[in-house]
Amino acid sequence: MRITDLFDDYLENRMDLQGRLDFEQRMGEDPAFLKAFEDHERLVFALRESAAKHNFKNKLKAIHEKEIGINTAIIPLQKAERFTKEHGRTMAVAASTAFIAVLGTVAILSAGGYLFKQQSNQITDLNRVVMELKASSDGIVEGITKPVKKVVYAPANLEGSAFALNNKGYIITSFHMVNGSDSIFIQNSLMERAAATLVFSDPRLDLAILSLNNKEIAKNWQVPFALKEKATDVGEKVFTLGYPRRDMVYGEGSLSSLSGYSNDTSMYQISIPVNPGNSGGPLLDEVGNVIGVIRGKISGAEATGFAIKAPEIIRSLGESASDSLLHDLRPQNPRKSSLKSLKRSEQIKRINPYVFNVLVYKKD
Repeated sequence: MRITDLFDDYLENRMDLQGRLDFEQRMGEDPAFLKAFEDHERLVFALRESAAKHNFKNKLKAIHEKEIGINTAIIPLQKAERFTKEHGRTMAVAASTAFIAVLGTVAILSAGGYLFKQQSNQITDLNRVVMELKASSDGIVEGITKPVKKVVYAPANLEGSAFALNNKGYIITSFHMVNGSDSIFIQNSLMERAAATLVFSDPRLDLAILSLNNKEIAKNWQVPFALKEKATDVGEKVFTLGYPRRDMVYGEGSLSSLSGYSNDTSMYQISIPVNPGNSGGPLLDEVGNVIGVIRGKISGAEATGFAIKAPEIIRSLGESASDSLLHDLRPQNPRKSSLKSLKRSEQIKRINPYVFNVLVYKKD
């Protein structure tokens, strides 16, 4: 059975009670499956709404023909030429929606291992690969239901996460994200898309430092966190923020091991589900210190991720970065946390402006 048929069976109440319970349990445990279902549900709703409007228009036409006659002129409220000019693009998008949605769903579920059950023990990079033909279902539905006035950008080749290092416009992310890039941009819900340049990298640690091209963007920054210089203990509560989806996603769990994949002591292992798009995002302790940068996960393993340790990042910068860059990267009040006394929701509000979605473009 195709995954879209499974979604339709649930929406149309064609499942038995046990089937619905299993389906809802899977949605609760599997973020990728839940997102695919939500995208499909929005798409179905938008198409049904469009069909309902079309049927209503046909009924009005039938009433007109019955009561007034077939050959009488109908004066439209909106000229056909103007309507086509304003809504033709939206109609074209709607016509291709089903095809694109299937591609997007297959891509999501294939990446999560739901269509292909083969698993491996290799570490998986958590960048999001954006197919050239794949469009966001959210964007399609938005295009059907209301006009879009935003600037439309070409889809990036890769997407991931990043966060600010200090108030001077320096940002940290994963090297595998930006390696070989032609151009790099960052954005979030509070900041428009801004160009950035790679200024430092350590492929061994999968570490990259970016600098905003326009430093005026950071003139009012007040970054409330910094890299923690000391190692963190096993069992400590930790949380992540990143962009596996359009909006920032929060995850929480604990630090489960002081070594990562293949006993790599430069990484922590964490008991938090991480997904494509989380690469480069911060791993924070309960008081808001950055203790690591999300690196990846074991293919096929749930609720298991890896993060590069903050002390390893500090050591790499000290050994390889230039003196001028080190001076610029020095955080403001690095030992003082302004998040310590805040509850988690307030911490996130303070951190949110300084966690970014990274968009990477690469030449053909």
